[in-house]
Amino acid sequence: MQLDTRRFGIIDVEDDDAFAVPNGIPGFPAMRRVALFGAGPAAGQGPDDEQALFWLQDLDDGELAFLCVVPWIAFPEYDIDIDEHSLGINDTLDVRILGLITVRDDEDGEHMTVNLRAPLVVDTAKRRLQQVILTDSRWPIRAPFAALAGAEVA
Repeated sequence: MQLDTRRFGIIDVEDDDAFAVPNGIPGFPAMRRVALFGAGPAAGQGPDDEQALFWLQDLDDGELAFLCVVPWIAFPEYDIDIDEHSLGINDTLDVRILGLITVRDDEDGEHMTVNLRAPLVVDTAKRRLQQVILTDSRWPIRAPFAALAGAEVA
């Protein structure tokens, strides 16, 4: 399938590369099919480190894409408990956890934050993605991730 996207231009996405989003994402209920694309390492990572940043591209709306991060890269103390059974997960080895990144502009410049309270749970075996809302108040919705001193977010 070909998709005309705002960020990446025209991209080819194989059906096997799509993830179902059965419940949508809060605020984006129409987002039901997505693809994940590697976006490179996070700041401080070496070239041989595991991929840390990803783009989550809506496959039905080329305008809609989110930058995500593997949370343990920036927040090594991050510790969550998810109910694999209620999410339909058969094997935890098939799970990837991602945090949505938001870019905010204020008087001090642009800053990125990560939503640690509502991670994305990606089941790579079943090709399914769900956002879960954690009740643990230790994890903020806007955890400071990085300041972008004059940098442009691609």
